[in-house]
Amino acid sequence: MGSEVSRLDQSSGNQSKFSVEQSLHRYRFLIAAVFLFISFSVGLSMFAVGPITPLIIGEYSINRSTASLLVSVIPFTHMLLGLPSGVLISKIGPSNGLLLAASLASAPVFSFLSLDYSILISLRVVYAIGLCLMFPAVITLVNHWFPANELPTFNGLFVISFSLATAVSNFVVAPIADTLGWSIALSMMGIMPLLGAALWLLVGYRKADNPQGESSSRNGINIVGVLRDRNTMLITLADAGPYALMTAAVAWLPTFYNEVRGMTLIEAGSMVGMMSVAGTLSLIASSILVLRVHKRRPFLIVPGIVAGFAGIGSILLYDNLMMVSLIAMGFACWFYVPVLITIPMELHASNPERVPIIMGTLMSVGSFFSFISPITVGISADLLGSYLPGLVLFSILSWSLAIGGMLLPETGSSKDRFT
Repeated sequence: MGSEVSRLDQSSGNQSKFSVEQSLHRYRFLIAAVFLFISFSVGLSMFAVGPITPLIIGEYSINRSTASLLVSVIPFTHMLLGLPSGVLISKIGPSNGLLLAASLASAPVFSFLSLDYSILISLRVVYAIGLCLMFPAVITLVNHWFPANELPTFNGLFVISFSLATAVSNFVVAPIADTLGWSIALSMMGIMPLLGAALWLLVGYRKADNPQGESSSRNGINIVGVLRDRNTMLITLADAGPYALMTAAVAWLPTFYNEVRGMTLIEAGSMVGMMSVAGTLSLIASSILVLRVHKRRPFLIVPGIVAGFAGIGSILLYDNLMMVSLIAMGFACWFYVPVLITIPMELHASNPERVPIIMGTLMSVGSFFSFISPITVGISADLLGSYLPGLVLFSILSWSLAIGGMLLPETGSSKDRFT
């Protein structure tokens, strides 16, 4: 009799555990939707200043070099805080970290109060800190909520939502600024992360950071050894080139097309917006192909080659060829991202604690080059009277992606790696 009761209790416990697991299995899709909304809402302010930079220059009577700080201050902040942000998330917990990230990323909502340029820059710095915290917080939470075979798909969707936001902002900021003023346009972009923070409070904040009950502890690890690892260096440098090109292009191509090609700001913003749309489509294609093509290096080598030529074409060619170049550049500068995020996971499957360090290093190094790229283009334009030298330079440097792809080991040869 006692054994029968014991078996019944065990069976009841197993059913209860199964019920909880099924509930979490279904609930993670709602959690994923919140993550993607937060990514989209935060991404709206990333490059929103690009299409309206001439208006800001006129408002504050500043030169191009000073105006370039509106974009460069974001990668500069990430350069300094890429690794420390991961440490902070581990201290306060990813749920608190994501709430803090979304709240700080809403700083542009106060753009309408920017009576001088220093206030506007300060709001961009606070936004950059929130953006910097968002990535390690979401990566940590995703590892808790999703099984390994779903991670590549979510990685792609996460970046897609961010890229889509940059495309949307490029299309809508200039028309809003034309109607309501540029400061109101930026403030409207800043409202969205506040909604994301509210959603997280309602949907996920009070859930366990680790719903699957996995240990979140980290054993001691040689951080310097990870940073000095050859593959870590190749991964970070591979991303740095196209990231710098994309930042320089989004920051200055609208102004270049306005001043040199005679386009209106709305036309120029729409042209660069096509690049972001192409990037979003490329992420969709990459997220599908990465589940079917069991090699990783081609995802880096091919777009790495295309990016440099497309960057040069976007400033030297005209009309339809210019548009084709913009679309190709947007496609190439985003296509590789889901795979590049996946490669560290595959390289260190037995040592997953190394992955956040590699991602933090990627953020810091890539942000350094992204920080200097718009400043370099702005300074060269002020000194030489032309945007071409700076933009061509970073087009050439974007070939680092192809070089990195050639030198990295192949990690995706196994067909059932994610099954």
